[in-house]
Amino acid sequence: MLPLIVKRVLSGVPTVLAVVTLAFLMVRLAPGGPFDDEQRLPPAVKANLDRAFGLDRPLAEQYLRYVNGLAHGDLGPSLRLRDRRVVDLVRDGLPVSLTLGGLALLLALAVGIGGGLSSALARGGGWDRALGAASVVAVALPPYVTAPILVWLFAVTLGWCPVAGWEAHRPLDLVLPVVALALPTAGSVLRIVRASALDVLASPAILAARARGLTEARVLWLYVLPPALSPVLAYLGGAAAALLGGSLVVETVFGLPGMGRFLVEGALNRDYTLVLGKVVVYAVLVLGFNLLADLGALALDPRQRDRAGHA
Repeated sequence: MLPLIVKRVLSGVPTVLAVVTLAFLMVRLAPGGPFDDEQRLPPAVKANLDRAFGLDRPLAEQYLRYVNGLAHGDLGPSLRLRDRRVVDLVRDGLPVSLTLGGLALLLALAVGIGGGLSSALARGGGWDRALGAASVVAVALPPYVTAPILVWLFAVTLGWCPVAGWEAHRPLDLVLPVVALALPTAGSVLRIVRASALDVLASPAILAARARGLTEARVLWLYVLPPALSPVLAYLGGAAAALLGGSLVVETVFGLPGMGRFLVEGALNRDYTLVLGKVVVYAVLVLGFNLLADLGALALDPRQRDRAGHA
């Protein structure tokens, strides 16, 4: 297991470097600059700002300086938020984003696994068709569509939850963002679990277990659930990336001070270092989530452990 972790970590370094390079070129070659919308900014002042942040240097030199700072854990200063460093903004926003994404993932897994198993057990019935339709709608509607609907229904009409905002000791602030973010992933997990559970339920092992007199609950827990969860674990890496991408919109819609909101504002303001810093953190998080998903699949399926040991 340890050699696999080391191998995956080492292989992730060039991936992060490729993401940094691509993101650096995209933000730097895009039209406009971080100080272009300043009102009546004299040319001399703009030149001084460019010199202070190293924006007057050749692009290759700027890239090498950024990579060198990144290697030392320095994400640079924000170009628009004065006297703020990107690492401080990450430190402030990361707990909010991880809380939002973690709760959304737990909700999606609970709804998706439970719904997928119950749908498989009721195959062909009305409950199965209803869950299938609900999963299609959940997957088809992105968070930027469901978020305003949830706000209109539960915040404006019913008044059960706040419209937007964030207070550390007010859990209701996270209810609507978590639901909006979790729905597409929950629909996908439901469909994966249903398909996998149907294959397992039709296997001879399940017929033998029932013939031995095991209760239905014990059959589901011991013989259906573990193999049915294996494809879900393989999907979790992509699901985590989807949740991170969805959080960009959700945090902006609900006014949550997470990393996604800062990334959107940085992109709109052409804050190069802020955008690059957030992209680097997102890339590392996605690689980490993929590694955890692979380790979970190895722990659940002994055959994959054997293949990993021979790899």
